[in-house]
Amino acid sequence: MSMQLARMLKQAGQSAPEVKPVLEVNPEHALVKKLEGSVHFHDLAHILFDQALLAEGGLPADPAAYVKRVNALLS
Repeated sequence: MSMQLARMLKQAGQSAPEVKPVLEVNPEHALVKKLEGSVHFHDLAHILFDQALLAEGGLPADPAAYVKRVNALLS
């Protein structure tokens, strides 16, 4: 069951099983390659995961931390 379907069921007042996200990583992708050896590895990895959640229609567990990480890397 997708995260989006589970959220819709909950909004309709129906029970839905807990959906845990699955992140598939392409080690050849330029963004993933940029992680290697980066001093910002931890922040970049969290940003990639949170972006995957957003793309799937979910929300990061801590939206404020996501914004803080993005802003720190942009400035």
